[in-house]
Amino acid sequence: MTSHGVADSIREKLDIVDVVQDYIPSLRRTGRNYKAVCPFHNEKTPSFTVSQDKQMFYCFGCNEGGDMFTFVMKIEGLTFVETLKKLSHKAGIPWAETEYHQLSAKEKERLDLKKVLTAAAEFYKKLLFSSNGEKVRLYLGGRKINKATVEHFGLGFAPGEPSLTAELERQKFSKELIVTAGLAGVRDNGSVTDYFRNRVMFPIRNSTGDVIAFGGRALDDGQQPKYLNSPETPLFSKRRTLYGIHEALPQIRKEGRILILEGYMDVIAAHQHGVTFAVAPLGTALSAEHAAFIKRYSKDTILMFDADEAGINASVRASDIFMEAGMYVKVADLGESLDPDEYLNEYGREAFDSKLAQAADPLEFRISALLRDRPDAMASQDKAKLIETLLDTVVKQSDEILKSEWVKTLATRFDVTQESVLRQLKKKSVYAPAPRRDAPGHGAGAPALPEVPAIELGFIHLLVKDPGLIACVKDLTEADFQNPVSKRIFSAVKDLAGEDPAKTIPRLVELLPEYAGIIMKLSVEEMGPDMNTTQNAAKAAETLRKLSLERKRKELKSRMGSLTQAEMAEYIALMGLKKGLKVKTDTE
Repeated sequence: MTSHGVADSIREKLDIVDVVQDYIPSLRRTGRNYKAVCPFHNEKTPSFTVSQDKQMFYCFGCNEGGDMFTFVMKIEGLTFVETLKKLSHKAGIPWAETEYHQLSAKEKERLDLKKVLTAAAEFYKKLLFSSNGEKVRLYLGGRKINKATVEHFGLGFAPGEPSLTAELERQKFSKELIVTAGLAGVRDNGSVTDYFRNRVMFPIRNSTGDVIAFGGRALDDGQQPKYLNSPETPLFSKRRTLYGIHEALPQIRKEGRILILEGYMDVIAAHQHGVTFAVAPLGTALSAEHAAFIKRYSKDTILMFDADEAGINASVRASDIFMEAGMYVKVADLGESLDPDEYLNEYGREAFDSKLAQAADPLEFRISALLRDRPDAMASQDKAKLIETLLDTVVKQSDEILKSEWVKTLATRFDVTQESVLRQLKKKSVYAPAPRRDAPGHGAGAPALPEVPAIELGFIHLLVKDPGLIACVKDLTEADFQNPVSKRIFSAVKDLAGEDPAKTIPRLVELLPEYAGIIMKLSVEEMGPDMNTTQNAAKAAETLRKLSLERKRKELKSRMGSLTQAEMAEYIALMGLKKGLKVKTDTE
């Protein structure tokens, strides 16, 4: 079966609405279409639209659009082959790796990388349960991690002496692939050696469960660095990945919230105690890319970092990022110098849940942190400086209602008037840097759609919404259109007449990739509920035809002295038709 055959079978069995809702549970019906906040750029008002009729999606904010395959490819960062495989499983269609496609070099590399990383994970796991892994098993036991949890997260052991590379080469993986996967490094003398040694190994999975990297914790005191992550690879970017996301996704979708902790062991302990919506960044600060990724699944985020100064600063920075992404965020504090895994083991799930329930909004958290070591009575200037600092948090809040409430909070807590706080906030807002227009996923940076005359655009809109209308306008030709976009789309719809209407839009996008944006936009853009599309299409076609004839007449008249005999006959015929034209023309 060809890739097109597999795609067609998937389209018959799956609905784009169901596919998208797996990633965006907030997708809701609005009229004939479904809408949600776009997962591909930051916005407050939903402009991401899914048409069930056309089996297409389109965002009117950033111009991203396509079919279910395009959506999954973009949101998961997958190739077309990987997307077909994923959706074929969802559709219950048997998949054989080599039957369907001639793989591109990029697709083959990604599949090979996943294979070698899976093999490495199996190797590390096997060593953990061997006699050589006793030291790691004792370490995990000391951290009160049970065997079921070890197996659930696929934990493993990288020995001190190089052995993974040799094992993978024995399995016929090349040295180049092993290095590209981040499993080995090349020394100055050209030899290849294991990247991870003498470490507890944590497989890092993407949201679909594929192993894409590893984290390793040192086993010996003084071994540096204490935590080591895989280097960046074609599969792995720390700024876009969260540890535990695959294991946490089912509960995140169910609860509509996500808990962000600091490290591997925190996440593992949380899951072992039933807090299964916990994840952690990978040795890097939370980024706008993380926020965009998390926003696909949940708008409610709880941060729980260490209570030291570094943890407080990290919480403030992360809160700002999430608020700027239009998300709701709270910060939980355990109230003592224990890591989440230590707290859970000491006090249990119920006490931990209580701490989550007491999570403060970013402003309250920052107020508490700033006032922690300050006297109750403050000088006026100290008070003004504190309010100025706290307004840095207020200005990041995109929800105007919350912003208003925070102004009241500051006025009450520091015994000043709301008006004075508002005036300071307005000053800060004026000088706040505007969002970068070239930032990834920012709607303003989306390419502009081509301009098409209104009458032509209206007619093309009708055709894209209902390709069967082409049968009502048989006399219209490509030459009757002025704009090249209209010409190409009209001609393509005409060529596709008689094919399955449900496949027309994907075929148009495939045939005219340069006009994919306008095709997808029109395919999901709704029309008036009482519109008689057949009648409107016939009238629009009649008008387009008359405009075309009048343009031709004017063009011939402008060359009156050099017309051929045939052109003169055409001009005379057009002059006879002019009386019947009911469109406005320029004064001659």
